[in-house]
Amino acid sequence: MTSGNLLVAQGGGPTAVFNFSLLGVVEEARRLKIKGIGKIIGALRSIDGLLDEDLIDLGKENRSNLRQVALKPGAALGSCRRKMAEEDYGRIVEVFKRYDVRYFFYIGGNGSMFTVHKVDQLARSVGYELNAIGIPKTIDNDLAYTDHCPGFGSAARYFASVTREIGLDVASLPPPVSVIETLGRNTGWLAASAALAKEDEGDAPNLIYVPERVFSLSAFLSDVSDVYDKWGRAVIVVSEGLKDKSGQYLGGVNAKASRDGFGRNLPGGASSFLAAKIAEQLKLRARSEKPGLAARTGVEYVSSVDRREAYLVGQSAVRAAVKGKSGLMMTLDRAAGNRYYCKVGEAPLEKVAKAEKLLPPGFINKRGNFVTEAFLRYCRPIIGDSIRSFPDLSKHRIA
Repeated sequence: MTSGNLLVAQGGGPTAVFNFSLLGVVEEARRLKIKGIGKIIGALRSIDGLLDEDLIDLGKENRSNLRQVALKPGAALGSCRRKMAEEDYGRIVEVFKRYDVRYFFYIGGNGSMFTVHKVDQLARSVGYELNAIGIPKTIDNDLAYTDHCPGFGSAARYFASVTREIGLDVASLPPPVSVIETLGRNTGWLAASAALAKEDEGDAPNLIYVPERVFSLSAFLSDVSDVYDKWGRAVIVVSEGLKDKSGQYLGGVNAKASRDGFGRNLPGGASSFLAAKIAEQLKLRARSEKPGLAARTGVEYVSSVDRREAYLVGQSAVRAAVKGKSGLMMTLDRAAGNRYYCKVGEAPLEKVAKAEKLLPPGFINKRGNFVTEAFLRYCRPIIGDSIRSFPDLSKHRIA
């Protein structure tokens, strides 16, 4: 086993269980200090803080306080979205050398896994002994080679709950059409999850549209018209990343901030665009809803399964590293059978960094306006306990 210090950082958008992966790393590292792990270092502001050497000693944190911090939304260490330059990777390795960092853990999504992969490669090429492990995190659930990602289960629970609640509001008082927009630039996992609290045919959501299918406005308006004619209302869930046949985002690109920290185009508002089209062409009152960041860190909606698995991948990453493993991302591997069980596995970062997991075709219905039972079976165990159900009045009529 290599002797040296450990450094952990959090990258990208937070999740409701982001800090439980951090807790898993710190608690397991403390337990293994006698086996060669020295200081447990946290990089504030993620890669930005690492490059600036803005570092703290997590080993000196009070255990009780650390467990309370794990319950907080956001990133306890702070995060960033940085478009890395080639020289940044060399600078990171130099910082590691200065602080004798031999274990590097980065909790994040696709961009973060690419960063860990590059750092691992560079360290190897210059002969610096480093064990670098990626710890998966993303509400978008788009990391490949893992059954699902920590963070997704809680966000899925949030969108399912909120969609049900908006549906009850729409059934109570017009406007009769509501278009709810979920996060998900390229994938529809979150939009699909809105169906998890649907109990009866007329319940919200009535329609779901995801980026894995090319969007047709004419088919959409026909679907909305059919639902409204049948139920007198419609609740529609759409991914922010919906694109038309020309590959353009619905509503265009966000004019206020057209690119994120990685230089990627930001969608401009699918829900508001579609609500306007419904009003204009179907002459129905419609409004748009975009919960947005609330879904990332809605701690009141946390899935107990998600929280447990977030801790587990952090803990397992440390165990893998002290065995000399590097260049890996921890994964959640679902066992076959009716009883839900996931164990922690491993996937090469070289493969993870180049892949994106889309909704499988079998999870989307043939018309492309809802999910299938196969998706619901996949997703229900991840969101933890059953989502709260609400009874109706018996409505005994007065004679």
